[in-house]
Amino acid sequence: AWELFVLFSFAQHELASERAVLVPLHGDVVVLAQLERFDATKARCYDPNEEARLRGVIQAFGADEFNRRINTWASQCRGRSRRPSRC
Repeated sequence: AWELFVLFSFAQHELASERAVLVPLHGDVVVLAQLERFDATKARCYDPNEEARLRGVIQAFGADEFNRRINTWASQCRGRSRRPSRC
């Protein structure tokens, strides 16, 4: 979900939701359930330096607000079609 960071941090929620496309590699239900419980404080990045940079910006934006946007987007996707589509 780190890739969603920029989109959901710096774009209006409605615009971010319109532009994001969910294409799960595994079952939709599992992916959406994980995103509905996403918590940036528990997420990890492949590069510790990149992770530190992302965490700094997320904290400036507000981790709770970032999490809320990701969680809400996943819930909205769950209510839509199960095939890959804009959520």
